[in-house]
Amino acid sequence: MTPKQRFHAALDMRSVDRVPLLYQHLGAASYLQKATGILTKDAFEDPEKFAKLSLESFNQFGFDNVMAGWGDLLTESQAHGLKWKFTDPRFYPRPDAYLPLAEASEIRPVDPMDDRYWSVPLKAASLMGDKLGDEAAIVGSCGSPTWIFSETIGMEPLMMAYFQQPDLVHGVLRNIIESCKAYGERAHEVGIEDIFMDDSGAGMEMVSLEMYEQFDRPYVFQVMQSWTKLGLRTIIHNDSAAPYYESQLDLQPKALHVHLQAVEPAKFFAQLRGRTCVVAGIDHTTLLFKRAPDEVESEVKRLFELWGKDAGFMMAPGCELPYKTPLENILRLKQATIRYGTM
Repeated sequence: MTPKQRFHAALDMRSVDRVPLLYQHLGAASYLQKATGILTKDAFEDPEKFAKLSLESFNQFGFDNVMAGWGDLLTESQAHGLKWKFTDPRFYPRPDAYLPLAEASEIRPVDPMDDRYWSVPLKAASLMGDKLGDEAAIVGSCGSPTWIFSETIGMEPLMMAYFQQPDLVHGVLRNIIESCKAYGERAHEVGIEDIFMDDSGAGMEMVSLEMYEQFDRPYVFQVMQSWTKLGLRTIIHNDSAAPYYESQLDLQPKALHVHLQAVEPAKFFAQLRGRTCVVAGIDHTTLLFKRAPDEVESEVKRLFELWGKDAGFMMAPGCELPYKTPLENILRLKQATIRYGTM
């Protein structure tokens, strides 16, 4: 199977020759920048540089996909009013000035292709498709409507608005879901088949389950419905420390990706088995970043022993690989996945 065939078969819970590996955003970017001579800041403004930097991840790490979307979750938010700044051209931008809550009612739907920055990864996806053909999956990336809103005005103002101005929150979210729907349409036009949606606000340390199901889940559902009609698969990512994954599972995404340190893996696997593709996120902050390759392999082996040989399984770091994750650990992750995940 090609990486793309393997990736899609796992998402569709069909048989694979081996379990695929999901690559997120621009993980371990130091190696990609060194090889290409392209800095992250430059790639944000140039689709050709964006494509070249993203494609280098496939050349160096050999996961089964590349991702046409990164920016520490801020690309969509700056399109809706956040002001950002690049404190270091090697790294993602950081918030410079959040949109004041008093101006949130002015947020309107955005066509990604009309935004200077949000259009770049979409244009780059088309270029990557020309280069890769059917070799690797090109995965889009878009925050959930509530996550975009939180990064536009700041998390604390959003939490206050939940209690003090719920009608405002719902009104703004109705506009942002139109932006997300437009993203799906544009992604479909450039040949993207899968979208990685970050919905990491769905966690106990952030909100109550009732608040999540009032202000977050209904809007994710509407966006997913729109994407599904276009034939797009949704991979929900939630790296919350206490994720509401059961509630997210009810949305019937094609895949659910969590950091396994935040759940009980055996219970998580049992609940999702046969219902959606499980993207098993192994620890990227300590294990992959600081431990020895043999420890990485031991964890991969343990997870495969817990999962077994059922279809609908994918391996991945728990979130984006840190900038200087040891290359030997990344390669061992792949090697161990091939060794223990071959069907």
